[in-house]
Amino acid sequence: MSILGWILGRRLANQEQSQRKIGVFEGVPAMGLDGLGSSAYGPEAALTILIPLGAAGLGYIGPIMGAIVGLLAVLYLSYRQTIAA
Repeated sequence: MSILGWILGRRLANQEQSQRKIGVFEGVPAMGLDGLGSSAYGPEAALTILIPLGAAGLGYIGPIMGAIVGLLAVLYLSYRQTIAA
């Protein structure tokens, strides 16, 4: 057995595929961790950029957070489609 075969395991037979399939409830959280981890730095980075504006910069944080939440929604829908396919 090669090292790659040891790490990845054996190939699944065609009849085993339906038993090993994950659904949306398992797949979205598993795949979404990458996107959530990446977007977790968004608010901090936005506030860092807005520091020179002082209190006036707080007025811009709402639209920036809205864009981040919108991107997370697109990411969620894209992962749902990927898992469904």
